Amino acid sequence: MKISEIIEIVKKNCKGYGVIDDATTRDQVLYGDTDKECTGIVTTIYASYDVIQKAHALGANFIIAHEALFWNHGDHTDWLQENETFQLKKQLLDETGITVWRDHDYIHSTILHENEWVDGIFYGLAYELGWLDYVVGSKGTPMLYDIPETPTRELAQYLMEKMNLKGMKTMGNIDGFSKRVYLPTHIIGPFDNKELSFVEENHVDTVLAMEITDFTLAIYMRDGAQAGLNKSILAAGHFNIEEPGMKWFAEQHLPLLIPDLPITFVQAGDSYTMLLRK
Repeated sequence: MKISEIIEIVKKNCKGYGVIDDATTRDQVLYGDTDKECTGIVTTIYASYDVIQKAHALGANFIIAHEALFWNHGDHTDWLQENETFQLKKQLLDETGITVWRDHDYIHSTILHENEWVDGIFYGLAYELGWLDYVVGSKGTPMLYDIPETPTRELAQYLMEKMNLKGMKTMGNIDGFSKRVYLPTHIIGPFDNKELSFVEENHVDTVLAMEITDFTLAIYMRDGAQAGLNKSILAAGHFNIEEPGMKWFAEQHLPLLIPDLPITFVQAGDSYTMLLRK
């Protein structure tokens, strides 16, 4: 099967098919040739230099990545032609003959999985955590959970184990407990009043954060903890939180669509290395 045919099969299985503008979506072929037979598929959050090497070692020539390949929104490379890191990564892609397609808008637009429309990233995360039965609201896009009451330190350890992380940044009352857990999409400043209000109105005690900025929700949760409230943030990072969705995509969904090709999830690796003060 050609790579172009695989891309079309994946897109047709998404609610965004026919709605997402293929000319402007970020879901483009970021590198390589799609008019060739696929030898194997690797899914990942990000097609890093190491992931490309691992995909080649597995015999795969097609990477489906959730995030950008060349470090900017839209993967523009005209400004990178003399950049040393760009040249080295491009050389590796040329040598391995690997094609990279980004699947971001389509997988978030919800995909048809076992007769249910689900956001492949956030549904996949809930699946990997074993939290599908704890979802408050729609299981299709799970963002709020009522989990069994758990000491927050234990929850952090559980999350690190399930997401294969080396560490986790925390804020607020880490010695409290977690029961109502909220996963915002982004906490980046301009629209954080909405997130703060959501936390208050829905009695959230623990925020599982991707991006987070210090001067909005973070210090709100910190002030609440210092005032005696049970408030904490577990800031695992964007790539770390979304990557389990790409694992689920490789192991639980893609084989239903493309049963005759080897499909492997390759973790890009923990985004952070924690250095502790001696």
